[in-house]
Amino acid sequence: METSNQISDMIDPTVIVVYLRQPCTTDPYESRADPYWEFGSFGCTGCHSHNLMSLKKLEELRGCRLAFVQGGRGEIRLVYLTPRVDIRYHLHRGEVVWQPPEMPFTFTSAPILMNNECQSDVPSVFDLLDNVNRSTPCAKFASKFRSRRTPLPTYVARELTKVYEQFSNLKEPRAKSYVEAMPYELPKIDRERRKSYEENLAFSNATHSRRRISSLNMTKGCTKTRRFTKSC
Repeated sequence: METSNQISDMIDPTVIVVYLRQPCTTDPYESRADPYWEFGSFGCTGCHSHNLMSLKKLEELRGCRLAFVQGGRGEIRLVYLTPRVDIRYHLHRGEVVWQPPEMPFTFTSAPILMNNECQSDVPSVFDLLDNVNRSTPCAKFASKFRSRRTPLPTYVARELTKVYEQFSNLKEPRAKSYVEAMPYELPKIDRERRKSYEENLAFSNATHSRRRISSLNMTKGCTKTRRFTKSC
C-alpha cells in the first residue's frame, strides 16, 4: 500500500519563479548575497519579504520547487531549480531551505528562459506573457514575475523541469563562486559567505522592534546598510 509520502512524490510539485533582478553596478555596497546556494537557503536577508517570502503566506511554499531566474542584459536565464523546499520561521522574517545544497549554473551555461530575440530553451514561457503591456519579452517577464508568487501552469513547470534536468545531465558548468551565477561583475563581492549568512540569521532573530525592522525593509524592498547588504 502506498504511503502518503510516496503518493506525494508521484504528483508534480508546484514550481514558483523567483525573479532575481540585475545587480546595481552604481551601488558600491551591492553584493547580492542571497540566495545562499552553499547552504541551501533563500530569504534570510529579508528580500521579497513583502511578497514571495511574506510570513503570512510562507507556509504555502512548503513542498514547492523554486525556479531561480536571473535577469541579464536582454536575456533571462534559469540558474537553479531547487528540490522540494522546507521553511523556517525566524523572529522577523522567513527562510526557505532545501537539501542537498548545490551551486547554480554559471550564468553563461544556464538555460535561456527567454531573450529579447524571442529565443528560449523553455518556449512555453512565452504563453505567460499575453496581455503584459511592456515593449520587450524580458521586460514583460520581469513585470509579471518580479513580485508574483502564483505557481507556473503545470505544462510550463514540466517543460522547465525537463530542460533543467537535461542541462544538469549534460554536466553544464556549475558556479564555483556565487558571483559566477551573475550576468556581470558585482561592485562588492561577499568573500565570507558563512559569516554573512550567520549574521543575517542573527539579524532575522534580533530583538529589534517591528517598527525598526519594517523601516529597514523599505529600501526598494531590500535592506541596505554598510554592514548588512540585502538584495533581491
